[in-house]
Amino acid sequence: MQSNQSKFSLIHNLNELPSVSGFLAMGNFDGVHLGHQLLIEEGNNKGDVSVLTYEPHPLISLDKISEPFLLTTISEKIFLLERYSVKKIVFLNFDSAVAQMSAENFVDIIIKKKMNPSRVIIGFDHRFGKDREGNSDFLKSMGEKLGFEVTIFPEVKIDNEPVKSSTVRKLLKIGDMDGVYKLLRHPYLIEGKVVKGDGVGGSLGYPTANIQLDSNYKLLPCEGLYSSIVEIKGEEFPAMLYIGSSPTLGIDYVKIEIHIMGFSEDIYGEKIKCFVYSLIRKKKFFSSKQSLREDIKKSEEETLRSLKEVSKWK
Repeated sequence: MQSNQSKFSLIHNLNELPSVSGFLAMGNFDGVHLGHQLLIEEGNNKGDVSVLTYEPHPLISLDKISEPFLLTTISEKIFLLERYSVKKIVFLNFDSAVAQMSAENFVDIIIKKKMNPSRVIIGFDHRFGKDREGNSDFLKSMGEKLGFEVTIFPEVKIDNEPVKSSTVRKLLKIGDMDGVYKLLRHPYLIEGKVVKGDGVGGSLGYPTANIQLDSNYKLLPCEGLYSSIVEIKGEEFPAMLYIGSSPTLGIDYVKIEIHIMGFSEDIYGEKIKCFVYSLIRKKKFFSSKQSLREDIKKSEEETLRSLKEVSKWK
């Protein structure tokens, strides 16, 4: 699915903010999990929905985090939001001017004067404005004063547990992809550009494409081998995705490489999407290249089995 460039805009300053019609949904929408999807669906039930989100993520802009934590890059977020019938996606540049803006000015200037929606929908726990002083109740009271309707979307739970981006991050770190899927309602997405690698995979009989991420803040699942479906130029293929170092081969840095089954074209420089389904095995040390090769063969069979329920490959 290709992103429609006319449906989104990356905003560089407040003066460029577009006006929107219908519902304006506010939030980070990191991961576009089930809670986000239901919030958008609630708006779509009553009209068109546009999304106002932030770039960079406020935690990055405010230097409150220095390690990978993003569930979605800009491109991944656009791809996922478009699947849920969002009319327009607006990325507000979260710079110092926005960070220092009071909650009242945020609502008055950004929402009312610039974007001027007839209705706003916001998650019950979303905060905005300097020092996160604005909340859903404050937005509702401001809406009454400024003339727009506010819908506060309640907490979403699965098995009595809240659906939260922070929970998805915890599950990714232990490789619980079933748990991740349960909260996201879609496979975890890793998008990146194919770059030159060291050629080791080819020497083992399993050539791989090495992936360069769009952001250093993109969070990866724990090191290991995963079943995946890869989208290349609109076509899908089953694949084995490896994330991690390779101690057997003397490689001590983390890399992202993918063996695409039934595919042999030159795709250097291409952007590809990897939909991650199941953890086949965690990173391990093998005593020889031969034992590693044998494990890859076994993992290939397990990968195809794990994809049977979600794909056409038997």
